Amino acid sequence: MTEPRRLSDEIEFPDGATRHPGRHVVVDAVLRRAGEAVPVVVKKTLKSLPERLFGSRSDRALEAARELIARGLPTPEPIGVDDLGGETWYVCRKVEGASQVRDWFLERDGRGFPPPRVSVPFPQLVADLGLLARRMHDAGVFYRDFSDGNVLVTAEGGAPRFWLVDLTRARFFPGPAGALRRLRDLSRLGLNRAEDRKLLLASYFGSKEVPAWFEKALSALRTRILLWDDWKDRLRPWKWSRRR
Repeated sequence: MTEPRRLSDEIEFPDGATRHPGRHVVVDAVLRRAGEAVPVVVKKTLKSLPERLFGSRSDRALEAARELIARGLPTPEPIGVDDLGGETWYVCRKVEGASQVRDWFLERDGRGFPPPRVSVPFPQLVADLGLLARRMHDAGVFYRDFSDGNVLVTAEGGAPRFWLVDLTRARFFPGPAGALRRLRDLSRLGLNRAEDRKLLLASYFGSKEVPAWFEKALSALRTRILLWDDWKDRLRPWKWSRRR
């Protein structure tokens, strides 16, 4: 009896396929199914002992992607998961022509090269990012890794369109996120200037006045993250951090 084809059997990795930066292997590929060639991204993760016992990162990513979509939030279309023994693959549709939010932040700090591929003014990007974060938190999503490399940007009608990726740490709640969870998410964004954080918060709170304590707490958390990243960079000079 012939075994059914697995998802991994339908995946092709072209020569010279782009590998995206990160701790795990994330690479462009092509899904060939029903005579169609679909551009996809494959994230390969080695299974640790806890993952073997309690479920893999790939399974969590698939569940989180489906939950985000159910709550009206943007993420690349999830296609599926395959288990290859000691490794799992999470496969989603590729977002063509996307840049990471990080590219704008590095350019803002004078460290960006090359510039973002998407033409969106920095103030508009930050303001719209604040709107996205508010939607996310009001929908009961605590991302836990709402960082510069995990938000992709494309342009639609001259305005930025966001895509949330790397979802394994996300948590979902029946009601809106609490203040501490909101602060923890917002502090992960690489906005190192007070005026940029003010722009983010003005959009995040909309017509309401930004609470002074919230702005101070966000600044303190951001400073703590920068100090932590600097300490890690000193210990691992071969892994200069672009997260900030």
